[in-house]
Order: sequence, then structure tokens, then C-alpha cells
Amino acid sequence: MTEPTPVTPRHAPPPTAVERAVARAVALAPGPCRLPQLARVAGRPEPEVADAVAALTARGLLADTAGGLTAGRALREQVDALPPSLLGHLHRRAAEALADADPDRAAAHLLAAVRATGEADPGLVDRLVADGAVDPSAGADLLLAVLPGAAAATRTRWLLSAGDLLVLAGRGDEAADLLTAELAADRAGAPDRGLLLGRLGSWQAGRRPSVALDHLDRARRLAGPEHQAWLAATAATVAARAGHPRADALLREAGRAQAAHPSARAGVRLALARAARALALGAVPGARDVLATVDPGRPALRAEAAAVRAERIAVRLALGEYPDAATAVRAAHDDLPAAGTPAVLALSCLRMLAVGELPEAGAQARLALDRPPGPLADEVRAALLSVVVEVAYRLGRPAVARAVLDREHPDHPWPDRMPWTLLRCAAAADPEPLRHPGLIRCAAADAARSVRPLLLVAQHGPRLVRALLLLGDANLARAVADRLAAVAERTPVPLWQGLAGHADALVRRDPSALRAAVRALRATGAGPALADALLDLARSPRVRLAEARPAAQEAAARYGRLGAVGDQERAERWDRRLAATRRRPAPGPPGHGLAALTAREAGIAELLAAGATKQQVAGRLYLSFHTVDTHLRAIYAKLGIRNRVQLARLWDARLVSAPPGASPSAAPRSSRGAG
Repeated sequence: MTEPTPVTPRHAPPPTAVERAVARAVALAPGPCRLPQLARVAGRPEPEVADAVAALTARGLLADTAGGLTAGRALREQVDALPPSLLGHLHRRAAEALADADPDRAAAHLLAAVRATGEADPGLVDRLVADGAVDPSAGADLLLAVLPGAAAATRTRWLLSAGDLLVLAGRGDEAADLLTAELAADRAGAPDRGLLLGRLGSWQAGRRPSVALDHLDRARRLAGPEHQAWLAATAATVAARAGHPRADALLREAGRAQAAHPSARAGVRLALARAARALALGAVPGARDVLATVDPGRPALRAEAAAVRAERIAVRLALGEYPDAATAVRAAHDDLPAAGTPAVLALSCLRMLAVGELPEAGAQARLALDRPPGPLADEVRAALLSVVVEVAYRLGRPAVARAVLDREHPDHPWPDRMPWTLLRCAAAADPEPLRHPGLIRCAAADAARSVRPLLLVAQHGPRLVRALLLLGDANLARAVADRLAAVAERTPVPLWQGLAGHADALVRRDPSALRAAVRALRATGAGPALADALLDLARSPRVRLAEARPAAQEAAARYGRLGAVGDQERAERWDRRLAATRRRPAPGPPGHGLAALTAREAGIAELLAAGATKQQVAGRLYLSFHTVDTHLRAIYAKLGIRNRVQLARLWDARLVSAPPGASPSAAPRSSRGAG
């Protein structure tokens, strides 16, 4: 009688060496596998691997999915039962095989090998964590896993690399804790402690510049000469962005150190420092030329790539190259890890603010604040909040903007207040700047140290000058206007010709300069800045009605197209006031009495008689407090009165004695508030 043919159990271990190698490769893989990858890991020719895959799939040990081959549950259980030493060996072999073709998976295999045996090839670790294709979080986890068994010679280097990758992965707080704990343990010598302090200092740059500079100064005293260029260049970058007087000296030191001990990474830091200094001075073309020499795509410069890309976008914004800035933002989002783009996201919001994409800017800024990809530096948070504040003002929601300013503005001394300058600049958008005199004056003082915040959003500079004039700070307004004029001289593009001309015209009350500013701004994409200049032209007391009304109407139309309904309503209200001024009966011969008042004096008298304070009149008419006071003295002299009570009575009597058909707009309001 013939014996029955033995049946191989469906989930029995693979019978051949090739099948066992393929099965283990699939079971160990961190995700679905492709045939070429299996051939590399198994170390077998591809045709043999294909035959083994077919046999294993037929027995149900492998599953063929759209993403690739995956292991069945029974096969995974068999692999999990392997001794840790064999499991670690298999993972290391897979990592070595995949290092060139799929470094991200190779890093995952190597991490599994370390967790199984506590051992890893240091050279392979260095190779994988430096590869741009490896996810920063995976690379950081690999380094954290090998640190406990690291030799003293490599421990500090791996700590610094792990910190950089954690920052890139959006785990900045974890990075700071890691290096702080290492410093507290005091395992390293003085040079290594200097490197750890320097890295901690560089991460504080966008939060507390004073802390960053202190850490970097201590680091430079401890570190060896080969690291001085990176540390000095990093300190110079922090100092330049904060407008610190040490910036130039630090730049010179960094240049000498780089010449003595050249380093690719220090070279990038030095370029960033020089660009930051140029931007602080308003020399935007110089910053552009310096950054053009840097290639952030080099693997060795991975930790600096986000900073280089962000600075290049800032340069494009400062030059008014808004389409190029938008393209650079998209490219950065595609190329950088998600956690490496908060600064790029903030710059994207500032670009939308500068061109007038207000609803989009506000929505994106709020989303970034509510669900950030990682911890936000103060500078990034302040930029996003400034977008929220300005959008609220332009949409006619001042209560929302004021609530943000009251809640979010920290009271830091200089230089730690510098990362928040953009938020102070946004306070100048308030139609009632007397609500924020401290913030506005502080923004002007900071602009004297570094003009960088005024470069990023076109309308910031002229609006800050206007707010200072309304506060009665003519000297401070003149200083800011002079800073903008210096930018226009160093950056001769239409955008800055228009912005500097607008600011200067406000200080000098020169309508011809305002007209030139409007012409220059028409050649740019800075929609809000152009609309603001048109409205200021309409408000200029030396502009005739025939020119002022079309300017106010165009400003209102432009605001409307931008969605700035609050600004639109203010422009339309001014146009109605101009129309009422034109309908007012012509004044009689000069001398005394109501007929002797000019149109400006009549408008001021009407508001004062209605109960407004001089500060409120200054805010509504965009005049300085001293200008209103001068007009008020002239009004008193012409009307032969001495106080506000007499003015109110005289204005009420004017209404009673007005002839039939007189314009009702010339009459005072029926009710007056306290004032």
C-alpha cells in the first residue's frame, strides 16, 4: 500500500535558505518591502528571491499588498522568538544593505539592532544620522539609543547631533533638557562643555537674546580654537538681529577664526551673521548677495538649512519680491521637515499681510498658533500674533486686536524685547494710538537699533511714523523717517522709495512728497501700503478737494478689494467729510467770527464742540496733538472766546441761526459726550 505524501503545515518555517532569508527580511522590515530591497537584504540574486516570494506567498507566510510585501502574523511571531543576539545581527545586516538605497529604513533597522543588543556600528550611525533622507526624529532616536554605550570620544559629538535633530523634529524642549542634563552631570572636559553651552545658546536666539549671548560667551572661553568660528558667528547673528552694539566686533572675530580654522558649518553661520547685520542696517542687496553664496542643500549643513531658507525669504520680502517669496515658501515647505518650518510659516503670513491677503493671513496665523508643529520661538510667535492683530484692526475689530496686545505682550528689557518688535509695530495700526503709547514708542526705539522688523511688512514704517505724530512725538517720528530714508538709500527699489517718501511726507506735511510716494508704490505689490498712502494724501490739509476726494475714494476701493472693511469705512467716512466741506458756504472776508474759520479749523471746532477731546480729534483727523492745539488757539482768537464751553454755545447758536437750506453737516451734533 502506497504511503501518503507528507503535507507541509501551512505556517511551517520556510524549508530553504533563500526562503528563510526572504521571510526574515520581510518580517524584520519596518514597513512593506519591494523585491529589489529584499534582494539586497537577503544577499541573493533577484530571480531567486522572486521564486522564494512566490512560494512563501502561496503558503500564506507573505502577503502581497499595493505598498509591497508584508509578513503574516505567524511569520512575525517566529522572528520575534529569535535570540536577541541573532535578531540584532539580522537588523544590523539589513541596515548595512539598505544604507545607500533606503537610509530612512536603514536607520530604523539599526535602531532595532541597538534595542536588541545595545550595540551598533559607530560609523554606520554617523553615516545615517547625517543623511538628509533620514527623518530627523528617527535619527535623533537612534542617537539617543546609542548614547548610553558611547565612548567618551564620540559622546559629545552624538549629543550635539541628537540635539540638532531633535530641534529639526520639533522636539526642542527635549533637546534643551538633554544638553542641560549632560552639563549638570559634568562628565565632559572644558572644551566639550563649551560646545554644549554654545548649542544651548544658539537655541535661545529667538527667545532670550541676553541668555543666548551669555551662553555663547562662556562657550567661547571653554571651547577649542577649531570651534571658535561657529560660536563667534552664532553670537554675531544673535547680536545683529537684536541690534546689539557688539555685532560688528563679533563678526570680525568670527571672520578671523574662520580663516584660521575653516569649517563648512561655521561658514554658513558667518554668512547668516553678515546677512543679519546687513538687514539690521537696511542694506538688503548686501544680505541677498551674502546668502547667494550658501548652498543649504548640502547634507553637512542640514541643521542650518531652515535658517538659510528663512533668511532668503525675509530678503525677498524686504525687496518687495512677493511672488518670489511665495515660491520660496512653497519650496521650503516641500524640502524641510514639518517641524523645521515655523519661521517659514510666519514669513508666509507676513508676505500675505504685505500684499493684502488679509483673511488668508489671519486664518493661517491663528492655525499656526493653535496647532504649531513644535515649540514656537518668541520671534515666530510675535510675528504670528502681529498678523492676527493687524488683520483685526483692518477688518474693523479693534477690540479683538487690543485684547491680544494686552494679553500677549511680555515686559522684557532690551535686548530680550527685540523678538517682540513686530507685535509692537502692529500696535501702531490702532485708530486710537493713544491706547498704546508705550508699545509704539518702544517699537520706534528698537527700530533705531535694527530696522529689520520694518523691512518685513511694507506698511509698518509709515504707519509707525503716523502713530508717533499723533502721539505728539515729532522728534521720534523724524528719527524713524530718517531710518527709512537710509533703507531707501541702501536698497534703491520702488518699494523703499515709496515707503521712505511716505514717511518723510508725513513728518514734513508735504503733499508733493506724498504724491511721489503714491506713484512709486503703484509699481509694487504692496497693496495696503499704497492704500494707506492714498488715504494720507486725501487727509493732507494742503491738498485741494479736487485731488483729495478721488484719493480717498481710490483708497476706499482698494481697501474694499483687500477685504479691509474697517479701513474702507474710515476712507469712506473721510470722503463724506470732504464732500460736506465742499458744500459748506464759502467763508466771508477774513477777520473774526465763524466765517473766518478755515475748513480745517471748522472741522476741528465741530468735533470739539461735540465733546471730543483734543487727543480724540488728533486721532480722528490724523493730526498731532500740538497741531490740534495750535488750531484751537486760532479758533479761540477768531471767535473771541476763551474756553470749550463758549465754543459749544457758539456752535449751538450757529445751528439756530443757520439760514434755510444750509448744509446740516455743518451743524454740531445734537448730543455731546464727556470731554
